[in-house]
Amino acid sequence: MKIKMVGPVRPQIQTIISVVVPVYNDSRGIAATLHALFRQRYPGDRFEIIVVDNNSTDQTFAVIEKIAAVFSGNIIVAKEPVQSSYAARNTGIRLASGRYLAFIDANMTVPEDWLEKGVACLDQGRGDYIGCRIRVVPGWGSENPGIYERYHMAIGFPVADYMKHDGYAPTACLFVAKKVIERCGGFDPELFSGGDVEFGTRVQDAGFVQYYDADNVMNYPARATWHALVKKQKRVVSGQIALRRKFPGRFACNRVKDVLVWGIQIFPVVSPWVLKKIRHPAKDVFQKFVIFYLLRLYTCWLKFSHRCWF
Repeated sequence: MKIKMVGPVRPQIQTIISVVVPVYNDSRGIAATLHALFRQRYPGDRFEIIVVDNNSTDQTFAVIEKIAAVFSGNIIVAKEPVQSSYAARNTGIRLASGRYLAFIDANMTVPEDWLEKGVACLDQGRGDYIGCRIRVVPGWGSENPGIYERYHMAIGFPVADYMKHDGYAPTACLFVAKKVIERCGGFDPELFSGGDVEFGTRVQDAGFVQYYDADNVMNYPARATWHALVKKQKRVVSGQIALRRKFPGRFACNRVKDVLVWGIQIFPVVSPWVLKKIRHPAKDVFQKFVIFYLLRLYTCWLKFSHRCWF
């Protein structure tokens, strides 16, 4: 692994929080994220930014170096050749010197008080594992969002539900005390998707307190095309399948229940939760319903093709 230090690195004993940003082939996204992190009100000598390029094949790494060179605070730029966002995050964890860690995706932006709120939440003992609220916003430069963006903005990221029902927060919006990593270990680098679920449930099983901070908001650009929505769906479902197969004891299946659920999903019905999400504005309801249903049929086909019935 090649590591390059960029910018003035101050005494590490002052570092309170390390921000880990993995990136793969996304020069525009990483530029937006870094500029948002540079504008944080949190004292610059008390946080560090660790950018981990996950074997990008375009100009992403050159863009990172150029932008990082103008940052007046602590920044570390590293490369992780193993193609896995979780391997990249683990590289960031190994390089981190803060007692807290924050994870953010390379296409996200945050307000100036994002770090302040995250550190305060950890300092106040609200939890050792903090999930933030994700607000899905129009994509880059999109003044008139198309139907696919409007669908994604409506469905959003229900982080509160993930934490309440499934015991995890996405790694795009996570603050965690380093003692949690020291006890539970890092992310599973063999997983292409679902590593946030596996890590979160491991943290929960270890007895650490998980907390959802609805007041700390992060912005995620909406997916603007059908292809982008399908690509995400394929990644998520593949991760679910991988978790079931790699950890059958922890992510056990109930074959009867799974087959019944799979069968119900074939029919064009939606839950009250989904209906509530897609009904505004009213003119988009039918289009959003069609998108939701087609993605669900695609999910069923993926599971069927992998001989999975859940």
